[in-house]
Amino acid sequence: AITTLRAGDLELDPQTRIVHLAGKSIPLSQRELALLEHLMRRPGAIVSKANLEGSIYGWGEEVESNAVEVHISNLRKKLGADRIVTLRGVGYRIDIK
Repeated sequence: AITTLRAGDLELDPQTRIVHLAGKSIPLSQRELALLEHLMRRPGAIVSKANLEGSIYGWGEEVESNAVEVHISNLRKKLGADRIVTLRGVGYRIDIK
């Protein structure tokens, strides 16, 4: 069975695709959700931009050069600026708090 992904007070149910922050439901776009799920499946681990692009775009789909940054920026606005850490030139990590 697929269990709920957790990072501190942030929860994502992969089955229902619903995200809760401190018990409150947070609406996310398909790609924001895919990106967040990808990060939450590797809590504390650094995930490369290329790896994240692969998680939000289908094979052969055109990838905007700054797409990951845009989605990360939107996620930070919705979930809190310090939740997703950027490691310049390396990738992104979700903080487990």
